[in-house]
Amino acid sequence: MLLPIAKDQPSYFKDSFVLKALLDKLILPPNARLFTADATSMYTNIKTEAVALQEIGTFITEHQAEYLHLDAEAVIAALHLVFKNNIFALGDTYWRQTSGTAMGTPPAPAWATIFYALHERKMVPRWASNLLFYKRFIDDVIGVWLTDPDPEKDRELWESFCKDMDSWHGMEWECKTPSTSVDFMDLTITIDNNRLVTTLYEKDLNLYLYIPPFSSHPRGVFTGTISGQILRIRRLCTFKTDADERIKEFLSRLLERGHSADNLLLLFKRAEENATAYLTRSPEEQASLRKRKLDDASHQVYFHLQYDPNDPPS
Repeated sequence: MLLPIAKDQPSYFKDSFVLKALLDKLILPPNARLFTADATSMYTNIKTEAVALQEIGTFITEHQAEYLHLDAEAVIAALHLVFKNNIFALGDTYWRQTSGTAMGTPPAPAWATIFYALHERKMVPRWASNLLFYKRFIDDVIGVWLTDPDPEKDRELWESFCKDMDSWHGMEWECKTPSTSVDFMDLTITIDNNRLVTTLYEKDLNLYLYIPPFSSHPRGVFTGTISGQILRIRRLCTFKTDADERIKEFLSRLLERGHSADNLLLLFKRAEENATAYLTRSPEEQASLRKRKLDDASHQVYFHLQYDPNDPPS
């Protein structure tokens, strides 16, 4: 029920693919710099009963005409039920959480998105002369800051903006100083002349523990891993040469996991063909294809059995 409201917030974006499409449209002036901000323990710091239930409840009531899919009174009652009655066990004792948002609660991501968006609706317009771009994925912010010619004034403006971000019911943000390159989600984003270019961001501690060849998984799982990763690389890397190198690294990591080169090359060739076919479609055709697959899946009945490698192929 909350997700359509969360998606309707100006700062919302769905995933890295949507973000890259938005970034690709930007033409930057010479004084543009990138910045990111991370919320400090966002779920923990949301004051549930004292603030969030009231603020979100008021917003839903005032905007009910825009969200005809929901009954405001029923949704607000459900939010009170869910967020005021999180019970957890510690040893042989039971506790009720009285503040903060429980990790894993189904409505928590949309709830957190909406809660801070109520502040952003007023904050972002106040900084329109400095914010060329501003988006948030739950507790991670990405933006483009327009620097002032006077370094001292720019520093004061930046510090004031960071304080403004922190001025919402105890929420705190770690704002990174604007620069020409940032790591955000699974992207490294860099200013290149007046445009933004992207490549994959991978953490240093990533062990790349892909499914080994002796794992008892259906063959389609491994095939899907390769197809999905190659399409992801092709979509998120701005430059083809960069994407080629990333795909070679992916191949090397799978070889290190024990997979045979002959089998991998066949799967990689097929995955590249599928990626090329997908990327040559228009955005409208891509959306139509995704919708058709979802519709087909919704009309199918699945009979789930525990997988056994000795079963006949499906």
